[in-house]
Amino acid sequence: MSATSPRQASGRLHLSWTPLPRFRTLVLAATAATAVAAGGCGPGALQSADPVRVVNPKAIGKTQLVSERVPIGIPEDYKPCIARLPDGELLLVAFHAPRKGGVPEEYAFLYRSGDGGRNWSRRRRLEVLGREPYLSVTSDGTVFLSTHLLPKARGNREGYTQSFLYRSSDGGKRWEGQRIGFQDLKGMEGPDTVVTGRNVLELESGELVFAVAGKGGHEFLWRSNDGGKTWDQSLACRFGGVDQGALPFPILGEAFLWQAPNGDLLAICRITPRYFPTLPGTEIPGEKIDHFERMVLYRSRDGGHHWSLEEFGSHYGEMYPALMRLRDGRLLFTFTLRAAVPPNTPPLGVRAVLGREVEEGFQFDFRNDRIVLDAKNPVGMLSGGGFGPTVQVEDGTLVTSYSYRTPDEKTHLEIVRWRLPETAN
Repeated sequence: MSATSPRQASGRLHLSWTPLPRFRTLVLAATAATAVAAGGCGPGALQSADPVRVVNPKAIGKTQLVSERVPIGIPEDYKPCIARLPDGELLLVAFHAPRKGGVPEEYAFLYRSGDGGRNWSRRRRLEVLGREPYLSVTSDGTVFLSTHLLPKARGNREGYTQSFLYRSSDGGKRWEGQRIGFQDLKGMEGPDTVVTGRNVLELESGELVFAVAGKGGHEFLWRSNDGGKTWDQSLACRFGGVDQGALPFPILGEAFLWQAPNGDLLAICRITPRYFPTLPGTEIPGEKIDHFERMVLYRSRDGGHHWSLEEFGSHYGEMYPALMRLRDGRLLFTFTLRAAVPPNTPPLGVRAVLGREVEEGFQFDFRNDRIVLDAKNPVGMLSGGGFGPTVQVEDGTLVTSYSYRTPDEKTHLEIVRWRLPETAN
């Protein structure tokens, strides 16, 4: 495991974002750009010499999908997250993770796009604390940003991993942040790892839920009925099929929350394989690095108190889930291949699969119609990050963000704008 990973190792702030000097606009072929122009293309046209590949095409019926790629940011930017505001504007956040200076020099930043991801605003540094910023947007346009703060990071005076949840009511221009420490988790007696889920989920009832967890089995589902201004922190979560207290990392850490049509709450969770059932016909990878972890599905039928374990088809080395409904009713599941455990093969990077929604949740085929959105990570090198959430813009184009690594071991950000064929089903 990485020495800078929270998998090893309160109060409110009023913050605003600070602009950096404007960067020069570069053309699409540039290796690193802050703003990119794709002139000469109609609103629905995509032009690229680097199409999206489809492995084992079945329903999609094609081995390649038309796309265009838009470099963004500067070298050593890492793990972008993209979201769409109700008015169609796109937000992209990530964090700068320089090798020189390390964790203390990390910072988060934000870009905006008003044309579906072709052109992006100047870079704006966010004076928020923590790494791996992840965006959520509710139906009224409220934006949330979750982060975690490593022990040696800027702003951490307590010396243990803690987390933040930031909220913006003006589209990300100003932020109000809440520090989440061990004192905020009932029963947690002293400093130890405190992490959160990735997304704030808006339920059909309008209530918001957010996962918060501390090492040692202290796991909670926070709830809000005032748009995230305040949170009820009392709902403790109990997970079947595992000893919560023995786990090296909380189950809800990095969880992606979803509500099934029947009202069940679902949590797609990244777990350490040796503490969970072995996938049929496999052996648990022996490598100690956390890139070999995998995802499981947990379900709650009682609003978040009790959770039961399920499998949903993914494999070792796959993590960083994101789920969205497409306009045609299908589901798109985006994730990152961080370790190529057979039958998966290199290169590493962001992938997607199509699925369908059913009454109790969703169904995905992880072996067919496997969409390779990012294949730039050199074979033999560690994963370049990933994340890769996807949004769909007004003309139906899909927009996915990701980070990848180059042979000099530096990470870079990129956007891929792509389309599914209309005949896919």
